[in-house]
Amino acid sequence: MTSDQFGEIPEKVKKVLGVLIQFGYRYDLRFFNQCAHHARQAAELLKCPLGAVVKSLVFENEGQAEFILVLASGQNRVDIKSVSNVIGGKVLPAKPESVLTITGFPVGAVPPFGVEGDPQVIIDADLLTFREVWAAAGSANYLMGFESRYLQKLTQGNVYNIKES
Repeated sequence: MTSDQFGEIPEKVKKVLGVLIQFGYRYDLRFFNQCAHHARQAAELLKCPLGAVVKSLVFENEGQAEFILVLASGQNRVDIKSVSNVIGGKVLPAKPESVLTITGFPVGAVPPFGVEGDPQVIIDADLLTFREVWAAAGSANYLMGFESRYLQKLTQGNVYNIKES
């Protein structure tokens, strides 16, 4: 990773990559002139399977100050009832204007780790069927790839079947 290769890397992206570096994990960083706000856009830019794209979705636990970070496979829709059952309370998707305040990142750039706060993390079991996954690196222009087996350690998350049937 050099400044010449990627231009001036934003501090938020460096912070997220720092988590991977701290664990000594190998990663691939890609910069795109166009943004990838959605999983399908990321998959098209990367020329990878849609399912290998990590969607970092922010949910609020109704009546609680905490938030939940759900890492879903790009090919799946999340079953909110399943997430609520895992949490043991009703969850609601965070409003886009709240996501930046809650995580420190805007919608479309929320990484699977390195976010503000200490969220409970739920990992879609389907992500682990891919050897390598891709996720936002703190900016909608920067995408990072790494081995899916790193997800649990990087996030301290638990794996569940949370996709809609």
